[in-house]
Amino acid sequence: MLKATGVLMRLRRRSVAVLLAVASMLGGGSAAAPAAVAVQPVTAVRPVDAGAGPQARAVLNWLAQLPDRGLRNRTASGFFAGYSGSAAPGSGKDFATQYRDVTELADRTGRFPAVLACDYASGWNADGAPTAIDSGCDTEMIDHAGRGGLVSVSVHLPNPVAGAAWRTPLPQPAFRQLSDPATAAGRAWRAELDDIAAGLRRLSDAGVPVLFRPFHEMNGDWFWWGRQDPADFAALWRGTYDYLTTTKGLHNLLWTYAPNCGSADPTAYWVGGGYADVVGLDCYTADPSAITGYEKLVELGKPFAFTEIGPGSGAGGTFDYELWVKALHERFPRTSYFLAWNNEWSPARNVNGAELMNDPWTVNRGGVDLAAAPAENPPVTYQDFESGTQGWSGWHLAAGPWQVTEWSARGSGSLKADVDLGTGAAYLNKVGPLDLSGDTVLSVDARTAPWGDQAGGTRAKLYVRTGTGDAAGWSWTDSGAVTVDTKSTRLVLDLTRVPDRAHVREIGVEFAPAAGASGRSAVYLDDMRRGGLLAGFEHGTEGWSGSGMAAGPWAVADEGAAEGRSALKADVEPERGAVLLRRTAPADLTGATALTVAAGTAPWGQQAGGTTATLYVRTGTGDAVGWTWTGSPAVTVGPDGRTLRLDLAGVPDLAHVQEIGVVFTPAPGATGRTAVHLDGLWRWS
Repeated sequence: MLKATGVLMRLRRRSVAVLLAVASMLGGGSAAAPAAVAVQPVTAVRPVDAGAGPQARAVLNWLAQLPDRGLRNRTASGFFAGYSGSAAPGSGKDFATQYRDVTELADRTGRFPAVLACDYASGWNADGAPTAIDSGCDTEMIDHAGRGGLVSVSVHLPNPVAGAAWRTPLPQPAFRQLSDPATAAGRAWRAELDDIAAGLRRLSDAGVPVLFRPFHEMNGDWFWWGRQDPADFAALWRGTYDYLTTTKGLHNLLWTYAPNCGSADPTAYWVGGGYADVVGLDCYTADPSAITGYEKLVELGKPFAFTEIGPGSGAGGTFDYELWVKALHERFPRTSYFLAWNNEWSPARNVNGAELMNDPWTVNRGGVDLAAAPAENPPVTYQDFESGTQGWSGWHLAAGPWQVTEWSARGSGSLKADVDLGTGAAYLNKVGPLDLSGDTVLSVDARTAPWGDQAGGTRAKLYVRTGTGDAAGWSWTDSGAVTVDTKSTRLVLDLTRVPDRAHVREIGVEFAPAAGASGRSAVYLDDMRRGGLLAGFEHGTEGWSGSGMAAGPWAVADEGAAEGRSALKADVEPERGAVLLRRTAPADLTGATALTVAAGTAPWGQQAGGTTATLYVRTGTGDAVGWTWTGSPAVTVGPDGRTLRLDLAGVPDLAHVQEIGVVFTPAPGATGRTAVHLDGLWRWS
């Protein structure tokens, strides 16, 4: 405790010094001391396997934090190395021949992928013939991991009942028997799993965590496991998880759920938050920006990946991979990694593959810094249920709601209600006037209790009711329903779709049990957040200017963006001292509890001990005598970007904010021209 207090005091003194410098730069009066801000560490993202090894835990946590880095190095690259169970050596379809595509990619783009994948079967090279499991690609996977990369394994599973390749259909009765080890089908399936486990064991013994992607594209109809009954599919997935994790003792696996783009609902076969670590989409398309399903999968609260990407049918050789760069920046910013396929789909054999692999957002092999400190967790809780129900009630409940401490997403408390699963939907809500006109996002963590027969799973959606007068004037808007279980699932509502946000009459969550669910259970909510984007720089500088710069500021695309595609940039010369980027205009932050912004520097120039950045506000009316300056602790920033957070508790006169800005202070001895970036200024309520 004493050590932490000392750190905060040093941060506080540094912030005061910086704000005094700002006031001096602008000719202002004395600066009031900023409130000390205790920067909260990010809660580690844990694998669903409680016994997962430290390497697997580190990989999952790193992937989960990547999209929050902000300015650079926030999406890992990936590439498929080939099918391990392919034809005989020298046939052209053998794994050694396919692996040449990896070196071809490096030769033509200058980069090896961060994630390298292989398949334990013969895949599309099978030509419909019976195949066996082959994990010979482990050698190359271990080598890649030893050079600083990550590893993914998929399996184009042979049909265990028909003794045929993956494309041989399996009728539902036989598919259901796979989950029963007492049946011949179940025994054949476990024999297949034993062969898979042997390969995964070699990787485990070598200390290699694996992004394991079984049963991919299950919402399509080209695999024997595709388009099966969702409940039967979930049972097979969960049984496979239990067998490999518990029976085989494999604790190096990160389970990856990967439906196909453009097929049925990508969440229709969701196996539950307790059985998947990563969610993704396999997408082959001529227009990546038109992909659907991303939002539904992100709402499941897991790290998201594009687990296969490539040109659409017939586009091999002419596809422009710059389209994927654009889509990742503008449509899919929460992507932790992408994995491009080989052969004619490879970035090396199409157009602008080097732009994808060398984009500032892309992390390649050599940049997988698992030990790096993650960015600060920016959101600020609006309803935390640490002290009672905070005005929440509900209807169609068996009992409650109450504030409890038996589970929480953050802190120690949450909101709980008992429900009868056989009597239909239940609701937790808060009724009363609420102004969300300054907010663009509302979100909350939801879960169910482990007891009761959930059948196909309870689905939850976050909603708001807006309008005035009686029911005829009301509008209802919701986040879309997602399956929730005993793991926390984040429900996210885009408030830009909500009419009349100044007159919110109700916020709530609907929990709808599946048909056939029965018995008593419970539902929980925690960590509700609301926030609004104040500056995104997608349409220019948005009124921002600065002092002490060598040139700028400008709104620039594809450089330093934390959200979307653009950021604010200014050229700086460290020898000239501190640089200020600011927007001077009246703003009302009444009700806001914090501000956050992503800040960073360009990778060029001699940074010496590192540039620090401080987020500040100036409040008050009249001349400088009536101003108050309040700033965040100074944080060292670099090319990867950091999130600055200013706690607004105790800041006077938030109704009269006259200026918001960031001060960049170079270290003594820093030289050479460089640049600074800002993006994604958010207010949190």
